[in-house]
Amino acid sequence: MMHMTATKSIRPRRAGASALAAGAFLLLALTGCAPASDSGAELKTDDFEASIADWRQKLDDCMLDAGFDLNQTNADGTPSESIDISQFDMAEFDKAYAACTDKVGEPPVDESLPTEDELFESQLVFASCMRELGYDYPDPVKGNGGMTPAFGPETDPNDIDACSAKANALEQQ
Repeated sequence: MMHMTATKSIRPRRAGASALAAGAFLLLALTGCAPASDSGAELKTDDFEASIADWRQKLDDCMLDAGFDLNQTNADGTPSESIDISQFDMAEFDKAYAACTDKVGEPPVDESLPTEDELFESQLVFASCMRELGYDYPDPVKGNGGMTPAFGPETDPNDIDACSAKANALEQQ
């Protein structure tokens, strides 16, 4: 997994932009959260991992053409798992990233994963099930990324498993 880190102190405004850009880049590069655009870039659809690797290579090549080397190496020549973004002008990086995304399209979607709405529905089923079993368990908040309350020692793991199975059965329908 690639991590972006800044190795030197930068002004607070740039630090926020750097964090935002790093988070957005990682999110888009390592997950399939949006359909590929029809900008002319052909991606393989039969194998998600191959198509995400293909998309990532095209994005990396485009960013390199724009002056941003995202394939940095360690001193010993091995590929680095992090990128020193402190060397980048983040305003220019953001422009290049937007242009490259327009050119190569958004990352491919893993069709086997549930949609955000399907995940939310399964979270609602889980919460309802936990309440039916006597727990004070709140409904999820849409758009919070699936964050759930922590379970205390009074929570029976079998109840969690049963409600999880009920929620997962909904996802698989």
